[in-house]
Amino acid sequence: MVRRFLPLLATLALSTAAPAQDDDPDPRIDLATMREAATWPPDRPFDHLHMRLEVDIPDINKPELSAIQTLTLTPVAQAQKSLILDCRGPSVQSVTSSGIPLFFEQSDGKLRIHFPAPVSPGQTVAVVTTYTLDFSKNRGDGLTFSKGREDAESPTRKVTQIHAQGQAQLNSLWFPCHDYPNERLTTELLVTVADGFDVVSNGHLAARETIPDTRVRWHWVQDKPHVYYLVTLAIGKFAIVDVGGPDSARPGLPMPVYVTQGDEENVKDIFGATPAMVAFFEKTFGEPYPWDKYAQVCVRSFSAGGMENTSCTLLTEGTSRVGEAGSRDDLISHELAHQWTGDLMTCKGWAHLWLNEGWASYAECLWNEHKAGEDQTEAHRAYHRSVLNYVRAQRMRNRGSAPTTPPIVSNRYTDPDSVFRKRDDPYAKGAMILHMLRERLGDHAFFGGVRDYVQTYKFSCVETDDFRRCLERASGQSLERFFAQWCYRPGLPRLAVDLDWNEESKSLNVAIEQTQTINPLNPAYSLAVPIRVKFEDESFEWIDLVSDQHQTAHSFTLKAKPVQVSVDPNITCFSAVETRKPLAWWLDEAAKAPTLYARLQAVDALAAFDIPEAKALLANLADNEGEDFMLREAAVDLSPRSPLTARLSPAFERAVVPLRFVNP
Repeated sequence: MVRRFLPLLATLALSTAAPAQDDDPDPRIDLATMREAATWPPDRPFDHLHMRLEVDIPDINKPELSAIQTLTLTPVAQAQKSLILDCRGPSVQSVTSSGIPLFFEQSDGKLRIHFPAPVSPGQTVAVVTTYTLDFSKNRGDGLTFSKGREDAESPTRKVTQIHAQGQAQLNSLWFPCHDYPNERLTTELLVTVADGFDVVSNGHLAARETIPDTRVRWHWVQDKPHVYYLVTLAIGKFAIVDVGGPDSARPGLPMPVYVTQGDEENVKDIFGATPAMVAFFEKTFGEPYPWDKYAQVCVRSFSAGGMENTSCTLLTEGTSRVGEAGSRDDLISHELAHQWTGDLMTCKGWAHLWLNEGWASYAECLWNEHKAGEDQTEAHRAYHRSVLNYVRAQRMRNRGSAPTTPPIVSNRYTDPDSVFRKRDDPYAKGAMILHMLRERLGDHAFFGGVRDYVQTYKFSCVETDDFRRCLERASGQSLERFFAQWCYRPGLPRLAVDLDWNEESKSLNVAIEQTQTINPLNPAYSLAVPIRVKFEDESFEWIDLVSDQHQTAHSFTLKAKPVQVSVDPNITCFSAVETRKPLAWWLDEAAKAPTLYARLQAVDALAAFDIPEAKALLANLADNEGEDFMLREAAVDLSPRSPLTARLSPAFERAVVPLRFVNP
């Protein structure tokens, strides 16, 4: 799910950001009761097999409906006398099974249903619940009612829209369910509304039937299992444009885009890359697109940037407004990637949310790398440009440590929605964990492990260790320590690195100090810090220095004096690095380092040198239209003494100003 904005071109702050404050003094316990402050996945006494949900909306202009739900289940291991469902919105009228009324109780957001005799394992039971629902007070949760405006120009905006939002645990606001992501089932929705409205949901359209009172019943069937929070519904009057087709990059898959009438002329530019993205992710994950269609639906009053409902992503209405070709690619690729990582495999509990959101965020980087084309230099630059957004986001706000800050994998929360917003961010840090794994394992082992993960766990609910074991099988490496450091420990390593050259001994002296909190609960990280050394003849060599204690120092004999020394230019170990080294090395790195990240670090460092050489280099970078726009913008921000901004081209000014989704 997409969830917030950050400026794209904020300066790459390495050391000036204020420390982020922990949300709680100690999230491990409830200080009032001294109970453990943790949320554990609920039991699954029943295997939920199928849900048939019949919804009748008699007046589209009123946020009211009646429904009949038929839920088919079987006990998992023991005979069950009762069934408990989450039911926070519906007003239940009756519950039956095989035509026999069942005793039920509804209170505290739960529906408790009692069977006349225990239901045994292997026995299937169909529970039929009738209910009514008033969703007039819902704003972005469950079902949202958005009334039309008579003075609107677009027919879409003149009439009512209704849409669902189920993540995290919100679908129990409009139908009874096991509202937690550790249960999968097939579903079908039969929705009766006034004629003239479009209805879209998960899966394929099995039937569209006109009934006598000028209304229409839409029958959508999702015949492959998914979790409850991915069940969706959208109702409105849309313009529908299919961006797929036989001549697309992915023929055979329906790819309808539902937009506000009047915005259809923008669809090809904004959503036109969808078929190519599908084909790319099929290759990346080693699995054909798993659902019957891929619909993208732009709705009013949507509470997030996008939501990856199975086969039917919902987006904000503004997504389809005017934009240059490819301008929404990060958002679109993020939600599409979720159809594999999030829908085909779903985190078993919110503690493992990074498997959903970290992967979708990292998929943005992979798509940007792919669409840059076959030029490896440009592809690498595009990839790093995307990765740097996550570097910046985490460095600026993730200064936590144990025990006060929950790590990225943690069940220490009370509200599942808070997991999406925590400082050990499942989006940005999750993406960086995947980047580091790719750097460590190499493409062959990394993507081999990813494809094994998909094949092993498709249509399943997953945990972090499931992913780790697949990578270990593919690489032969033991990754338990890596996952312990990056997934089960909060915060980031912070390094102070000193580099200097000893001409007499022809050696490079390297000293590394870990400056983050170090104590019994937060030992020093074990890091292999790669250092790239370049010589005057343009040759180079790599040095790996292991930093696994508070302070580490070593001298390396080299063939000649370096002209450039770069610390971890590929972000192999994600950390906040402050480096001290000779000015000449900074100048060469800013001008010629092999990665955008290394050059940005050098530009940031040169701002501290109030000397002509540094000023001239920053000015040249800022004014050079052939340089990467992120590098130019950083040089402008760090060169206040030069009136460069007035000389920048209009195209560059436009590149600096807009906002974009950074960690959707």
